[in-house]
Amino acid sequence: MKKDCSTCEFNFGGICAGHGDVYQYGEKITDDAKCCDDWGESFEYFQHKVTTAPRFLRDPHNDYRISYQEFSKLFDDYNAGIPVAVNIFDAIKHIYRISMVDIAVVLGVTYGVVYRAKTQGIVKKRIAQFATALCLPEKLLFNVTTDDFKELKRCRDKFFSKPSINEILMSMPNWKVELAQEISAIYVHCPIHIAKSLARVDHLYWDRGVSLDEYTESERAFISYIARGTKKYKPAHHLEYFLDIACHPHMETRMLQNGD
Repeated sequence: MKKDCSTCEFNFGGICAGHGDVYQYGEKITDDAKCCDDWGESFEYFQHKVTTAPRFLRDPHNDYRISYQEFSKLFDDYNAGIPVAVNIFDAIKHIYRISMVDIAVVLGVTYGVVYRAKTQGIVKKRIAQFATALCLPEKLLFNVTTDDFKELKRCRDKFFSKPSINEILMSMPNWKVELAQEISAIYVHCPIHIAKSLARVDHLYWDRGVSLDEYTESERAFISYIARGTKKYKPAHHLEYFLDIACHPHMETRMLQNGD
């Protein structure tokens, strides 16, 4: 979707309601592939951005870490091939397809340690530990752009070449066991063996129609379980889920009752 008259908020049924340098106010739009200096995004263009932007841009916006204006600029820059800065933990999820829960398990620390590292920065005594565990050069822990994704893919390959790494990712330290029990009994109401897989999810935002390509295997399983229909409810169309610093889940779903 491009910035042109067809995606402009001032296009009212083919009549221009803007004050740009292509069409006058009230003039009929004869070529909607043009664009002027008064272009403003339509709701359809907004929907296009928030559903098709790469997840490493959508998640910071959904988490209120960046404003919509910042998100829009990053979206435009990324599509123009300009390198954009990415939080290292968002970049790892994008390239490695592992969560902060997984990182905590690999490091042998609690979830809160990784949560603080993402939200407050990695403390000096943990830098080497993070870099070694994730097979990353230390510099990437503090400054990552989309230009570094090729290097991150090489780091990912080293990470997954470690002996028994997949078994380690599936392991259940005590804090993760408690998380799975909480998911099973209170939030998702699922069998414990399913909850153990869902416990790998740290946070996700999903709306029906959004591609699942960028979600991890555990996130896709989470969405599939929550989005299923029941006798009382139609399938869910929206899901927000995240873990707080104490590793307690918070979840919101939206679904319609059958008959609505």
